[in-house]
Amino acid sequence: MTPERDVPAIAMDSSIPDEEKRDRIIEILSRLPESGALAAVQHLMETKDGRVAEYVARYLQMIPDAREGKTRAAERLRQDEDLVHAAARLVPWLPASLLDQFVSDYAADPQPGSPLSDVVFSIAAYEPDRVRPIADRIDSKLIRRSLLSGAPDELADALLARWHDEDDWDDLEAVARIRTGHAREAIHSVRDELEDRLDWETLIALAGQLPDSGNSAGYHPSCMGFVTDAEASPHIMGGSLPGPTPICLDCREPTERVLTLAAGHLPMELSCDPSFFWYSCDCYALETVTVKINQDGHLTTFYGPQDTPNPSAHHAERVIPGTRSLTLERHPNQTGESLRAYAGWSRHQVGGLPSWITPEPHPYCPECRKAMPFLASLDSGPTPFGVMGFAGKLFGFWCDDCHISVTQQQE
Repeated sequence: MTPERDVPAIAMDSSIPDEEKRDRIIEILSRLPESGALAAVQHLMETKDGRVAEYVARYLQMIPDAREGKTRAAERLRQDEDLVHAAARLVPWLPASLLDQFVSDYAADPQPGSPLSDVVFSIAAYEPDRVRPIADRIDSKLIRRSLLSGAPDELADALLARWHDEDDWDDLEAVARIRTGHAREAIHSVRDELEDRLDWETLIALAGQLPDSGNSAGYHPSCMGFVTDAEASPHIMGGSLPGPTPICLDCREPTERVLTLAAGHLPMELSCDPSFFWYSCDCYALETVTVKINQDGHLTTFYGPQDTPNPSAHHAERVIPGTRSLTLERHPNQTGESLRAYAGWSRHQVGGLPSWITPEPHPYCPECRKAMPFLASLDSGPTPFGVMGFAGKLFGFWCDDCHISVTQQQE
């Protein structure tokens, strides 16, 4: 068979488990020219099967740019109610006029079972202002929750008043996820009403402000990240740095470098290249990896041992599938997405505010003792080169004054 026939055959084979289908289709497409983007678009232009559309669009979502092809594919999917759901994967690359057409289509019959629900949910997450005008006609709780990002002051006030009446934590979290100046003031106003200090620190950081300094809880702007060939971007994934590296407290296996960001190629100003590390073992001896990037480029490890890996020993690359790079594109939603994250969807991020699975307070720098801004997150799940070797998501925080990074995991 040819790749043109292999992909539909795999997608429509009911005897193949979902993850195996996904991985086999990724393997086929990733070996084609242009990382398979052209072939994926062609499948979406021709298929009449919703399963094929979903698997192929899921792959195309992992490929940066290809904006013209993604737009053509979405325009075609829009014409078929059995396929249109797959266009949700392509929303970040679509022009404003096409996004507005999707919203208009949905507004004509905004039912929870609408085939357009997934697309409008994605538009609400990435560009909530395009969906907000029809908010009062939407019954979907998920879509309405996505519209918290940048919502009007009146909604923040109403949620705060309801929290005072009903004491439902979800209402306070919703206020924080609005992430406007007014919403942050609302979170400040309840500081003395919360018994646990960490609860307030979690909320104010979620709202976009560090609890001690009042500085932004993340570096800006926010960018989407895509795992690409090692030569495609100056931001390195995988591999190792020279000299001592953090090792596991129990089994003594070295950590792996998950990401080094090239400061000179970032849209935010940093004083050196931050690096983040994670464990290649399953010991779970420590919950974080904390390192200082010294002037000579070597590392100092906090809260755990470090050692120089034996160059003659073979250490399997378990965290990142080979030495790769992270290609960045500006995120359409600079306020911050307002839903809790689900891991395993290959959604990587640099800058902005963390998309938590469960909101947490930010870590404190071990030297200056200040709360640290978020800088990067890597999601588990597939890449064009294989599956990530960790569960959940990895979150990276960076103190630019002390050149210290903290990496922590959520599942």
